[in-house]
Amino acid sequence: MKTKQLLLAGLILCTTAAHAHRVWVTSNHTHGGEILKAELGYGEFPELEPIAQDRLHIFRRPMQLVTEKGKEDLQQKGRYNYQYESKKPVKEGSYLVIAEYQPTFWSKNREGWKQTDMKAMPDAEYCEQTRMYGKNVVNVGHESADTKVVTRPVGYGLEIVPMDNPANIHVGERFKVKVLFNGEPLPNAVVTATFDGFDTSDRSKSHKVEAQAFYDKTGDDGTVDIIPLRQGFWKANVEHKVDYADQKVCQKLSSYSTLTFQIGHQAH
Repeated sequence: MKTKQLLLAGLILCTTAAHAHRVWVTSNHTHGGEILKAELGYGEFPELEPIAQDRLHIFRRPMQLVTEKGKEDLQQKGRYNYQYESKKPVKEGSYLVIAEYQPTFWSKNREGWKQTDMKAMPDAEYCEQTRMYGKNVVNVGHESADTKVVTRPVGYGLEIVPMDNPANIHVGERFKVKVLFNGEPLPNAVVTATFDGFDTSDRSKSHKVEAQAFYDKTGDDGTVDIIPLRQGFWKANVEHKVDYADQKVCQKLSSYSTLTFQIGHQAH
């Protein structure tokens, strides 16, 4: 049996890409008949920050709302470029809001990191093509906890798929998820999770590794039981690296994926 590690006092160090940022998604509590508002996180969780101009092209695909009928583009609207909202009011029910960081080459030499491959940077010490994905479980209305949409894969290269709606999970209960890589279960993948308020240190300047409140590995079937020991807004993380197809171009294809969800009642 796998050893589970639940740390609420210590810190878990997880592997990080040199550019440190991760993609994650958050959304406002929404009632049926209201416009759904969501935000694209790309930085130090749970803080939101504007996306730099030289990285906007990486997010050229808009955030999307996943419903029983399929995917609907959200519109970028608001004071900041990470703010999105639905084009029309949404009905009560359970949905996903998803975001994608387009595949981007990152190479590092003595001068630092640049958005390029090893052909353009022949003295690169390391290169990876980065892909990032974010997924947020959204329950519109007070009693919504349906599983049909939220437990269905969205087709990302790497994704964390809930086996239940987190609205049905209480503090201390097991929340089973499945990790898929290119649509297939990914065994032995490290899954970590943290929640808003767990790591209160300022990592904006130090780039200290984000503290995690949960750590475990997936089984042969790609599943793992996350155990949320506190109520609040949670972010689960997984990453997976494989050799890039053409080693003359880049060394690694690196995929990073998050799942954000609420445990316990959300403020109205």
